Amino acid sequence: MLGVLGVAWLVASRVFHLQPMAFAQQFLRVVATPVASLLYRSDERKVADITDRYRVGILPPAGASSLSSWQVLAGRVPGLELLNREHIVEVADPAPFVYETSTARFLSDFRHNYRLDEVFRGATDEYDSMLKLAAWVGTRFDHGTDEVPGGNQVCDPSAVVAAGASGKKYWCEIAARVMVHAANSVGWQARIITGSRDGYTWEHAVAELWSNQFDKWIAIDTDFNVIYEEGGVPLSAFELSAKGERLRDEKRLTVRNIAPAKASLPAKDLMPYYEYVHVDLRTDWCTRALRAGSPAGGDLATWWMARPSLPRILTARVRVDDPAKFDWHVNTVALHALDGRRQEDASLQISIALAGYSPAFDHFETSIDGQAWQRVENARYEVRLVPGDHFLQARVVTLAGNPGPASRVDLRLNSAVGS
Repeated sequence: MLGVLGVAWLVASRVFHLQPMAFAQQFLRVVATPVASLLYRSDERKVADITDRYRVGILPPAGASSLSSWQVLAGRVPGLELLNREHIVEVADPAPFVYETSTARFLSDFRHNYRLDEVFRGATDEYDSMLKLAAWVGTRFDHGTDEVPGGNQVCDPSAVVAAGASGKKYWCEIAARVMVHAANSVGWQARIITGSRDGYTWEHAVAELWSNQFDKWIAIDTDFNVIYEEGGVPLSAFELSAKGERLRDEKRLTVRNIAPAKASLPAKDLMPYYEYVHVDLRTDWCTRALRAGSPAGGDLATWWMARPSLPRILTARVRVDDPAKFDWHVNTVALHALDGRRQEDASLQISIALAGYSPAFDHFETSIDGQAWQRVENARYEVRLVPGDHFLQARVVTLAGNPGPASRVDLRLNSAVGS
């Protein structure tokens, strides 16, 4: 018995850095999670049904890629060359993340009550708009621990802001949730990120917004009212975890104030709080109720990552160290070549299909050789190219009218076959 207890103590303290009682509690949680998952399969299926809808357009056959479609076409059409194969965009399988819709009643009320569109009117670009909205959120209340109207999920952000105006103070998670709700209300995709120094205790929370302008997630801290940049490009929490301390030490990390510091919150180095990073795989907490204990709202709906040098933790949460997966891309579009035929005048007629991932999709747009963007009424369109160099572009446009990052295919059509 003493031997078993000794091994348990060793595992708890040295392997997982937990006290024995905390180890026992965490171990039971890890064991219970897959059991609960079996009991709540319908919740997981619901998540799959919702996230599948974010895949739009004409989806390619399983295993097919945009790159391979253009390679096949170039191999079949005499005189056609694919020039930028290393930059061809592919649409990955969707993350199991459920986004709140901007039409949710509590978000529509929030947007209307506080005229959030006016907050960033006159902004120079999308990034400036996001910073202006973040500055507004970051100055609605001071830092503190007052009771949150409607609960800590902030399902009535209007009430929280109103309470802040009367002197109530709230902590980082509430500031982050208000920012996520504000962003969602105006049609931007957002998510909650929590950071930790030990992997078990969630010690700091920030909002992340998807930037179409930079084609990446960016972390915005509306508690400390800062954002982090490297060379003018805002960073995600994953990037802060992976390289934030190194960039700081090399003096290549810019800490940019988005609003004045809060009176009750002195400035501090926050990089230690990004040692372990978690992302909750939903923002529809207020409109999709889950049964108590459902893994669709708990450990199995949380991804985490940490620096490789940090110790392992005992958890049922899913570890994701691949930045392409943890920082999945939003509003992406891939161009798939369907068919192409040389014409008698040496031109080339190409049929193209568009496939994308966009949680608030409205329509596709395309452009040829930098000309004006044209709306595509369906996901298939025709292009006629004369001999020479050309580039084809496509993008999604969201319901809020925001264009996503452009995808591009560069082609060369030789006038003489075999040249």
